[in-house]
Amino acid sequence: MSAFASFDPRPSSMPKEASEVRPVRAEELLWVEPPQHHQAYSKLLVNPDNSTTRYFDFRLSLYQPRGYAENHVHEEAEHVYYILKGRGLMRLGERQYVVEPHTAIFIPPGVVHSLANTGLEDLLFIVVTVPAGELERRDQREHEVAVSNGDTTSPASTDTGAS
Repeated sequence: MSAFASFDPRPSSMPKEASEVRPVRAEELLWVEPPQHHQAYSKLLVNPDNSTTRYFDFRLSLYQPRGYAENHVHEEAEHVYYILKGRGLMRLGERQYVVEPHTAIFIPPGVVHSLANTGLEDLLFIVVTVPAGELERRDQREHEVAVSNGDTTSPASTDTGAS
């Protein structure tokens, strides 16, 4: 059986009901590829699944050249993206913008958005989302493993949320 069948992005030292507050190192966490993301990965640094936060999703994202997130919209969630490295194309509603290091992007609820790495190097950025509830925190590769193993009834195969 594949390692992804029991995939859990939380470090083993950080239980869901965390009783202590401590720093989290990005190296402690596996990269996840959320549903509707293609060659686009995130490290889920702080969220309700791996910390005591009730509101935030704070992640580091890396899109490889040609990597992208499909167009999607959130009903309640607000995003702030902050570009650290690379260049890409951000869609906000009907408009598109080139984004590059030191660019901050605020995405209010109800705005269709997507991001594609159209540059020549990895696109590295921070995403902060409030509230965290609408943001997908599972790896789409879990679904691929479940389907390849013949499990079409797993929760991973029925949830279609985007991040």
